[in-house]
Amino acid sequence: MIDIYSAGNMDFTHNGDMTLLPESCETECELNGTWEMELNHPIDEEQRWTYIQEGAVIAAPLFHLKKQLFRIYRKKKSRLRITAYARPVMYDAAKEVFIDVLSVTGNGQQVLDAMLQGQNQYHATSDITRTAQIECSGTNFIEAVQGDAETSFLNQLGGEVFYDNYEMIVNEKIGSDNGARAEFGFNCKEIEEDIDMSDVVTRIIPVAYNGYTLEGETPWVDSPYIGNYPIIYTKKMEFKDVKLKEDAGEDEQGFETLAELREELIRLCKEQFQQGVDKPKCNYSCDMYALEKTEEYKHVKGLEMIGMGDTVQCKHKKLGITTTARAIKITYDNIRKKNSAVELGDFRYNYLKEMSAVAQRVEKTIRKDGSLIAEQVKGTIDAMKASLLAQSTAAKKTNSAAFLIEVLDEMSELYGAMEAGTQGLRLAKEKLPDGSWDWRTCMTAAGIIADLIVAGKLADKLGNNYFDLDEGVINAQKMTIGPFEVGTDGFLYQKEGESSSESYWRAIIGPDGQTGETRFRSDYVATSNIMIDTVGSGGDSTKTGRAEFSDGSYMDFVDGILVGGKTSEGGDI
Repeated sequence: MIDIYSAGNMDFTHNGDMTLLPESCETECELNGTWEMELNHPIDEEQRWTYIQEGAVIAAPLFHLKKQLFRIYRKKKSRLRITAYARPVMYDAAKEVFIDVLSVTGNGQQVLDAMLQGQNQYHATSDITRTAQIECSGTNFIEAVQGDAETSFLNQLGGEVFYDNYEMIVNEKIGSDNGARAEFGFNCKEIEEDIDMSDVVTRIIPVAYNGYTLEGETPWVDSPYIGNYPIIYTKKMEFKDVKLKEDAGEDEQGFETLAELREELIRLCKEQFQQGVDKPKCNYSCDMYALEKTEEYKHVKGLEMIGMGDTVQCKHKKLGITTTARAIKITYDNIRKKNSAVELGDFRYNYLKEMSAVAQRVEKTIRKDGSLIAEQVKGTIDAMKASLLAQSTAAKKTNSAAFLIEVLDEMSELYGAMEAGTQGLRLAKEKLPDGSWDWRTCMTAAGIIADLIVAGKLADKLGNNYFDLDEGVINAQKMTIGPFEVGTDGFLYQKEGESSSESYWRAIIGPDGQTGETRFRSDYVATSNIMIDTVGSGGDSTKTGRAEFSDGSYMDFVDGILVGGKTSEGGDI
């Protein structure tokens, strides 16, 4: 049964204000990540849907718990149905429990007690016995526990988080090993497999202190699974603590003979194989409902009832090996009371609770006359920097140098991949024939490579030059393109010659439509046939006359055409 409590009703010991009859209700939970419920309810004649409001609380079964409370933070209504999005009521502590300044040293329970001191609504328990100093200020309880700050609870004490209504459980490890088993390695599209062989070792060459190794032509130890793989994965491992007595210090243990030392090296290699160095890292994502209709369903049926963090023995049919994985992400069907999707793999800390975006309004940077406002261009750049800075405060640290995001459903509008890391970012929307992504857009610190770059305006930092691609306008106050240059006077010049003494610039066109030829040399200026086009009121007439200058030089014009003149030294123009 799924009930709903009105926003003001805090009596969760009794039934809710209304029983809902949703079309679907699923909760996606990620280990140490976000828990999100999505409920779809029809617009029914009984008006049950009217109780679905922001702030209301949905009560539904989750995993082995019969009644878990989720507060609605968003709703979306259409003509046929209403959709509610909700999170555990423990998330309310992010709004209600503010930590001004806190510095505490203690074990897990002591730290949680200090964080929640003075209030009774929220509770937290922990079985972590090691101690650490936790410092936080100007934050909320959820962020103090699960945030990415260096001194947050998880960063200092570790642990895994589970929510149970108004209680947060932060234990060394959540989940259990109830003997759940699953078999993989089938050609089944309902199961996504990620098999990583990069760290597999099936042959160890051990090296002790002072370079001692195993004797003979085969100074290595092989894994019992060495024949399960097409190649031998060999690695040299150093065991610097394994020493002969003559090499050991006063407080160190050492072996009397070389034979004893070599026996210890063999033992340590076998211990490495027992710890799983000879097995790949495997991640499996299973769509349980889609699998129900397949033959392979019987091999994974046991995953329907596992809980968060539970351990599963995963047998890979093709490789002939069994690896241990944990339930790191589960989508639970709150109506059918079983898992609808399960992801198994190695647990990785995930500090990304919510994706945040920064929206910044940037004022128009072009004046009515088409020129750029340099201050606003700078403002545009500053706004970009501000949004990236805000993004950096929301970004969370990961333990890897790169990450890959993929949508593998080819029918989805979101189909594609993005890979990002410390060296750059690349994007793909389709795959190559060999199944690998066709990376078409790449960005690194050195630049951008793309098949197509779509932009509105490209401008320099000061606003002197810009390309308006939407309008097809190039505005240049000072720009050189090969042999051409736009000067600050607005003339477009063409340069000829190589040496500075013999080279000259030829004016091709002026800012007011002037055409002709003007030669600038180191010793004189030669001008011929400069036509002043449409000079006069309204551009209806041109002028005839003499233009005189303060140094005595002058130029004669006839109908706007320069026909002669004299320099102040008496030379002809």
